[in-house]
Amino acid sequence: MRRLAWALTARGWSVDVWSTTAVEEATWAGTLPLAERDGDVRVRRFPLARRRRPRLFHQFSRALFRLPSAVRPEGAWFRAQGPYSPQLVRALATAEPIPTVFSPYLFHPTVFGLPAAPHPRVLMPAAHDELPLRLRSVARTVAASDALWYHSEEEKSLVESTHAAARRIPSAVGTVGVEASPAAVSGRFRAGHGIDGSYLLYGGRVATGKGLDLLLDGFAVLHRRRGDARLVVAGEDTAEIGPNPPGVIFAGRLSGGDWSDAIAGASAVVVPSRFESLSLLALEAWAARRPVLANAASPVLRGHAERSGGALTFTTADELAAGAMRLLDDPELADSLGRAGSAYVATHFRWEDVVARLGRLIDAAGGAAP
Repeated sequence: MRRLAWALTARGWSVDVWSTTAVEEATWAGTLPLAERDGDVRVRRFPLARRRRPRLFHQFSRALFRLPSAVRPEGAWFRAQGPYSPQLVRALATAEPIPTVFSPYLFHPTVFGLPAAPHPRVLMPAAHDELPLRLRSVARTVAASDALWYHSEEEKSLVESTHAAARRIPSAVGTVGVEASPAAVSGRFRAGHGIDGSYLLYGGRVATGKGLDLLLDGFAVLHRRRGDARLVVAGEDTAEIGPNPPGVIFAGRLSGGDWSDAIAGASAVVVPSRFESLSLLALEAWAARRPVLANAASPVLRGHAERSGGALTFTTADELAAGAMRLLDDPELADSLGRAGSAYVATHFRWEDVVARLGRLIDAAGGAAP
């Protein structure tokens, strides 16, 4: 969303971002300022009325989804899910009638804020196949939208098959542009982090729900066969994984040039999650001409792989290890997949097309682009 806001202002749009002061996702602890500017984007944040208690929320969720649909306390669940900011919802209810994009569908500001906001209301669901997508509150949010903007064709099919109202609402596919960093240097990350030889790269949330168990199991198989292989994991919250497994390097949160260098120098970028609505990680790898190892259990990743020709796919740890071995042993194959992925991104993920697409979608929803 931040990239989208920058792309819009760079092309003359007037953009305000409304969010909360939450700075981390587990508890929604909030320390961010109430107002600031991010380049030409005006940012307004609203305080949280409560924090999330992860263990209690997990227990509540398990209980909720065991109940019959008609008796589920969905309002209480979304308030517990958060980030819960009644001030944000009230502000939306009295806001000027300008086009407003809500994303993702899963959280309180969207489920309660979208129906309260003036028209036109554009929902970017960022949906994948999970239990909350089928809640009645989500169905009402989808039905209240004036337009739907999807990350992928697979996401569009999922939402339309889950909520019949989505089929009658104007929609478009393609929400993001991706560009390679011209300043990236392939060997600089390896030298700076003391990595000998080839490495696979994963970047994103370091959590089991993002396929980290599968990734680590697959790499363990690879490392037993090829002891010089390394896996770089870039992200936060590594405590739940425990001590570093052999060959695994936890690099922490990477940003800017360090992240671009890490991608450019990787033998392959691994996307292990089966819950994806887009996968910026795969697109950034292809933009940098690097091949991808993608979890074929994700319809979105499988679709990207088929359309791009830039990935090898897997569903098990052994298949992940076998695919990695192929790419490590055959650099020409890796480079060929990377070139195919680069052509795919250059054709289908251009910011000019994204911005024009949003303008047409707002027009279809009955509004005018800012």
